[in-house]
Amino acid sequence: MVRAAGGRRAAAAAAVRAGAAAEATEVVGSGWVAMAAVAKAAAAKAAAARVVGAREMAGRAAVATAAVARAAAVMAVADSPGGVKTRLCMGLALALATIYAYYDFHAYCHRMAEGSSRPQIMFKATYSNGQTVMVDDYREAYWWLRDKTPEDARVMAWWDYGYQITGIANRTSVADGNTWNHEHIATLGRILTAPQEEAHSYARHLADYVLVWAGGGGDDLAKSPHMARIGNSVFRDICPGDPTCSKFGFYQGGQPTPMMEECLLYKLTMHGQRGIAANESLFQHVFTSRYGKVRIFKVRRVSLKSKKWVADPANRRCDAPGSWYCVGQYPPALAPLIARRKNFAQLEDFNTKRSSEDEAYDKEYHERMSGRKGPSDGPGGGGGSKGRPGLWYLGCVGAEALLGEERTYSGGADGSTLAEARAFAKEAGSRYVALARSGMDGHAFAIPALPPGWKAGSLDDAGCSTPCLDFQEYGCGCADELCAEAGVSAVRGEEHV
Repeated sequence: MVRAAGGRRAAAAAAVRAGAAAEATEVVGSGWVAMAAVAKAAAAKAAAARVVGAREMAGRAAVATAAVARAAAVMAVADSPGGVKTRLCMGLALALATIYAYYDFHAYCHRMAEGSSRPQIMFKATYSNGQTVMVDDYREAYWWLRDKTPEDARVMAWWDYGYQITGIANRTSVADGNTWNHEHIATLGRILTAPQEEAHSYARHLADYVLVWAGGGGDDLAKSPHMARIGNSVFRDICPGDPTCSKFGFYQGGQPTPMMEECLLYKLTMHGQRGIAANESLFQHVFTSRYGKVRIFKVRRVSLKSKKWVADPANRRCDAPGSWYCVGQYPPALAPLIARRKNFAQLEDFNTKRSSEDEAYDKEYHERMSGRKGPSDGPGGGGGSKGRPGLWYLGCVGAEALLGEERTYSGGADGSTLAEARAFAKEAGSRYVALARSGMDGHAFAIPALPPGWKAGSLDDAGCSTPCLDFQEYGCGCADELCAEAGVSAVRGEEHV
């Protein structure tokens, strides 16, 4: 009984295994069928892809054949007699354009090279009768200093000429282009623009000689408004309440304002002209160059005590013991003057916190210089003038080179007022004058004759019509910030506008 029961269980188990195997066989069989179907679908897709690829290749071949046909047609036309002529004409036109551009560039380079090769302290000038001369006044003056003054002589001049005084005259200059001390430059401006008695009380402690540029053009009188403004930025008593020192200058017709007429710079620059003379008990005239471009005066009653004190190495402040970098100091006699200085935080010094007073002063200065706020009763201002300027408009140009190589430069009021520009041109013996106004000042060029091939300026924009300060119905051109305000930019090939 037990065995029978066991046998039946074994048979049942065998039957179960046989059924499972049959079921598994059916599953495996259905899997092969599915795989075969997938393979068949993939083969169909591949066949379709081959058909599409063949069509694309055929299309590309057709496109290439058409391109070759078009190229062959173009070459056939180009090789025809008419096509050859067309190609020759086009090549000739291109060659001519290239040659023109070459000669234009060559002429420009030649003008630049000629202008750059001239010595900066010598220049050619033309008299009204057409005679051309070489003005060598500056070298002449520096050599006079070198040959006629003691080796320890100190020369006071505006900082522009400092390097020339040191390098050519081999004399100590009170300031030069490397004087990165605004307060010192302002002190120099304070002395030069002060009445000559006051100026002498300061200069005798700093210098043995005073050198000035004269003779018109870009001389010290043209620069003197800048000297007064720089001085006033530190010594606010020069032009109280007027950052631009509008009362320090010239009226129409060249008449100096009272401040200008009394200052040392005017007396020295105009010495011997129009009945004007320096007080030679304070500043003795010792030299005038051949064409009157440079004058030199000897400071009388120089303080030997101050000179000895400044020269003493013990009174120099060095950044370290034995260092070569030693900053000098003002002599004690100038302590009252130095105490009146107000250190001026310049816009370029981003590390210095500016006071509200400095901000207000700077804002007032730029508003006046831009012409947005004119002087109350200064020279050249006031909204126009009566009469006519005695000048005729020829045109407006955007490049200084178009004015010719014989042009003479001046700045200050000569570049912003027609009356001053006309006087400048007349003094320079020139028939023409060009202006570019920049606020209360500007740039002016006296031109003896129009350059060869001159054509009236083709510019006619808002910058050209910037009104002059004295005749506001006339345009004086623009420069710098005024051009930016007018929305005009530099012409092609020019760095500045």
